[in-house]
Amino acid sequence: MISRSHQFRELFRLFRQRFVESDALAPDADFNTNLWQLLGLVAVPGLYAAGMMMSMLLRDVNSPPLEVRFVRIFFAAYSFTVSGFATLFEWDMLFPDRRDFLVLTLFPVRLWELFAAKMAALGVLLGVLAMTINGGALGILLLILVMNPRAHSFVFLEATVLFIVSSVAASAFGFLLVAGLQGLLINITSVRFFRRISPSVQMAGMSAMVIALVLFPIYANVWFVAVRYPAWMWRFPPYWFAGMQEIPGHRPDALLQSLGAFGWKAFGLSLLFFAAMWGVGFARHYRRTLEAEDSAAGSLRDRRSWFDWMLRGPEERAIFYFGSGILARSTKHRLFLACYLSVGLALGLVLALRLDATGLHTSAEGLRALPFLLTFFVVSGLRAGFQFPSELAANWAFQIAGINWNGAARNASRKLVIVRGLLPVLTLLFPLEVAGWGFATGLLHMGVQAAAGALLTELLFWSFDKVPFTCSYFPGRVNMALLAGLYLYGFSAYSFKMADLETLLDRTPLAALLAIGVVAGLLALLWRREPADYGVRFDGSEPDVQTLNLS
Repeated sequence: MISRSHQFRELFRLFRQRFVESDALAPDADFNTNLWQLLGLVAVPGLYAAGMMMSMLLRDVNSPPLEVRFVRIFFAAYSFTVSGFATLFEWDMLFPDRRDFLVLTLFPVRLWELFAAKMAALGVLLGVLAMTINGGALGILLLILVMNPRAHSFVFLEATVLFIVSSVAASAFGFLLVAGLQGLLINITSVRFFRRISPSVQMAGMSAMVIALVLFPIYANVWFVAVRYPAWMWRFPPYWFAGMQEIPGHRPDALLQSLGAFGWKAFGLSLLFFAAMWGVGFARHYRRTLEAEDSAAGSLRDRRSWFDWMLRGPEERAIFYFGSGILARSTKHRLFLACYLSVGLALGLVLALRLDATGLHTSAEGLRALPFLLTFFVVSGLRAGFQFPSELAANWAFQIAGINWNGAARNASRKLVIVRGLLPVLTLLFPLEVAGWGFATGLLHMGVQAAAGALLTELLFWSFDKVPFTCSYFPGRVNMALLAGLYLYGFSAYSFKMADLETLLDRTPLAALLAIGVVAGLLALLWRREPADYGVRFDGSEPDVQTLNLS
């Protein structure tokens, strides 16, 4: 007979594994490759922030410079937003789902054992998040304490402990806030309504976390915020956790000290909120989930639109409407693209806005570069999203057709990006262009931006050899750090160079129309060229560089 302790360990292992499982991997892939890369990237800002802050505190720990408070606010914001984003990413795995209850209740498992195993798994998730975010910072601080004689003082040790404690509290607060919110929604809504609103809540929350982190250069000017917009500081959690580090008796800032005290109260309330919502909601969720019926998924209908003139042959139409349906129905792809676009929007706002003692101001150069920045993120985001499958079984619908999909996949993927990504974004930005430069100039800007975005699409999809949303992927094939560097260079160079070109074309509208016409003709030729003789891939493959795993 299986012991209760063994049963708990198995339940715990099951729930813990659910946080890292993926059904989109190639058959011979290992998700841990990307997971370790991602955890390493998350730890880097902690190393950098701790090194900067401690080097400044070593100069004068009793009167820390203004830059120290900037670093404290950054790391508090980073800890809060990364933890909250990761918890939102795991939104569907926080509570046991219908499959868990239907399978596990067939065994002699008590409800309180399910609850305890899930709580233990959530504790591991929180611990991994807190350790990943703060582990690098802790390592740097311990190294400084051991090797630097100037750090051998009670004041420096106190500052170090408060830095770690406050950042861990910020991480835990982000986790508890999101998990408690899910518990609240489960308690006050029906199962069907909860399933319906969950993707929207998840998408909005993840986008808000991304924007809150990337907008750091604006709200880091704490003294300008305190003078012009003091209410912001009581509504934005990173200020609370940065205020926790104001040491009494060492020239603290009174406002930040008050925010720190408020932060401790908010943290305690979040812990109680989480415990109450989960304690009450778990049994209720279990009962209602078993009683509720699964709603049938809508089917992909044979759609027609006025974009049909762009599509040549049934193969292109099949890929185009299949991809359009996935973008409309797939929650995970919409979440991915929403976060991708949120990064672009936040970076654009950082470039377009600045905060000083007189308030918020706009930058003409930043506003002009904003549309190109957003189009870069839309095109590159779709390029990345196309590589992740909606359902791996979907690729068989294309493989058994016995058709050479090379040209159709190549052309349909580009047209899908333009119609479902580029044009909607430019249409949403058009009223802002008209408000800033007038109708005629705004329409001309939209044409230039569409031409630049279409050329960018052709460049980024030049070697794309897949049917969108059907190919499994192989983690570790792309180095994340290198990819981040290339994206950083790409969006900055592209957006500002294109903004400069648009400024130049404003002086000669006829030249702008001629340039748009030349780009349209070039695209028509490129879309008609025959692709190279290669096969469309439906499954990820091993990377060229492999590890031997000798240890």
